[in-house]
Amino acid sequence: MGKILFQLTPEIIDMIIFAMENQADEYYVDIKTGDVLSESQAEEEYDDEYINSFTVPVPDWFSSDGFQLMESFVAAMHNPVYEDQLRKILSAGKGAFRNFKNTVKEHESLTQQWYRHKENIMSSRVIEWYNLNSEILKYKDINENTDETDNLISSDFIFLEGDSKWQDVFKEKYSEAVNESLSGLDSFYADYIISRNEYYSNLPGNIPLLICAETISGEFAGFISGYIFKSNLNPSSFALANAVWVEKLYRGLGLAKSLIDKYFILAQKNNAEKIIFELPESNSVLNSTLDARDLSVLLTTRVVTL
Repeated sequence: MGKILFQLTPEIIDMIIFAMENQADEYYVDIKTGDVLSESQAEEEYDDEYINSFTVPVPDWFSSDGFQLMESFVAAMHNPVYEDQLRKILSAGKGAFRNFKNTVKEHESLTQQWYRHKENIMSSRVIEWYNLNSEILKYKDINENTDETDNLISSDFIFLEGDSKWQDVFKEKYSEAVNESLSGLDSFYADYIISRNEYYSNLPGNIPLLICAETISGEFAGFISGYIFKSNLNPSSFALANAVWVEKLYRGLGLAKSLIDKYFILAQKNNAEKIIFELPESNSVLNSTLDARDLSVLLTTRVVTL
């Protein structure tokens, strides 16, 4: 293969990926211009000498590569609901490709994740092929200066501050969130935490804080709640976050992180100087997000049975 002479661009990458996936024809890349041509187009536009000297086949992409792509997507998932469903489809064998893609298309957030994963894997294959065979500067990753998770969340979810639209749903989900965090314990503990937080949220002077997330199709997806606490003993105020909840279908997407980030902004808007996260027991959805912020443990609650 002759050494590639063109500068790789995102547009050329997209054209090469399209050609890689099209199993019905052979495709070639003009090493001078980066043009992607089918075999018949190349024969129409160039003579044999030019084709042999200045065109190369697009990177190989076989059915086995497509299956491995689906496997890697499932392996990288953090949502147990989708992960289990897709693993069963892949292990079934017959019709796996069609059933996998049909299942992904049924869920908007999953579709976005799949196309992002597919684009990254196939782009990496193209970039590796290019860098190994190029006489000009190596191509840098398209997304090196972007936060893919944030882009995905912002395109798939809407965040509403203190919105009355979800008040009734929030109350139900708040109770569900506390009970889930304390699963296996006597219901007394969950009842105590729910009652205590309701009492403090409604104290005169305190300001309830609530951010709800909904999908772009209008389905409830999660929330973060708490309040601004003001004390007569101290002129400064702080925000307390007492629950973060994400519906199971939307876990593993980074939605909890986005809710926490937006809570920081909302607390600042209400002149809070600090935020205390007072969350019941260990919440698997939140631990990694809070640990990443290097937050200090302030209180540990112990219960003594008399």
